[in-house]
Amino acid sequence: MAAPGNEEEELTQEQTEKLLQFQDLTGIDSMDQCRRTLEQHHWNIEAAVQDRLNEQEGVPSVFNPPSSRPLQVHTADHRVYSYVVSRPQPRGLLGWSYYLIMLPFRFTYYTLLDIFRFAIRFIRPDPRSRVTDPVGDVVSFIQNFEEQYGRIHPVFYQGTYSQALNDAKRELRYLLVYLHGDDHQDTDEFCRNTMCNPEVVNFINTRMLFWACSTSKPEGYRGK
Repeated sequence: MAAPGNEEEELTQEQTEKLLQFQDLTGIDSMDQCRRTLEQHHWNIEAAVQDRLNEQEGVPSVFNPPSSRPLQVHTADHRVYSYVVSRPQPRGLLGWSYYLIMLPFRFTYYTLLDIFRFAIRFIRPDPRSRVTDPVGDVVSFIQNFEEQYGRIHPVFYQGTYSQALNDAKRELRYLLVYLHGDDHQDTDEFCRNTMCNPEVVNFINTRMLFWACSTSKPEGYRGK
């Protein structure tokens, strides 16, 4: 008779290494959950991590269909929760009657609003929406940042946001995005005391890719 607690198969040394590597890459606290995920992917760590990244971007996993529970993303000691909120459906005869009566008015209102917004964009387009030199926008921001705050900062990704995102997926690393607002009252203090803090710099450089751009630049404005 097998002793209690030994019902699960013993892991090989290779599987143990993959288990620890997967937990380090994804930040999942539960070792059992890490093991289940790897077993679902037949211990293919690249496929398991990619599936985890897809889940964090809102793409449901084929092994974990979406539920009413929030998606939990681990980032160091902080946890960020994202909820999908659905629009409440009308209930009862009174609710459906009100919904049907207001439907043509609501449709007309949003149609006119969209036409008005389109006309405004057509007459006075925001110059920041025209991305003509995305790499130049990023490099220009890096140069301005170093002139103002020095060279002690996380390693900036010198490329477009799309390139950074693709590299992060290919390298199975987290991508940290910073959008710099020149006119915000806390920007200067945040850059000097947080982004240029050696401990923060070391933490970011050893764990993730770091992409940043100013929102005054078209490439940064597009990421808002």
